[in-house]
Amino acid sequence: TKKGGHKLVERCTLPLTGPAVVDAIYTDIAFIDVTPEGFSVREKIPDIGFDELQRRTGAPLRGADSCGRLQAPDCGS
Repeated sequence: TKKGGHKLVERCTLPLTGPAVVDAIYTDIAFIDVTPEGFSVREKIPDIGFDELQRRTGAPLRGADSCGRLQAPDCGS
């Protein structure tokens, strides 16, 4: 966040309007699946290591051995 906190956290402290409705999270550095077992990294940018991604996240991540490379789609410019 702008104040240095994590946006992706283990447990939400704000009121929930739609619990359990998110199944994927897309950011500028990773694509993360939300599963009953927790957060699983599907893809990440090549410029960041899994350990750095974990440090930037306020919840445990899985998928260090299986995550792919996140690339921006070709917009046909």
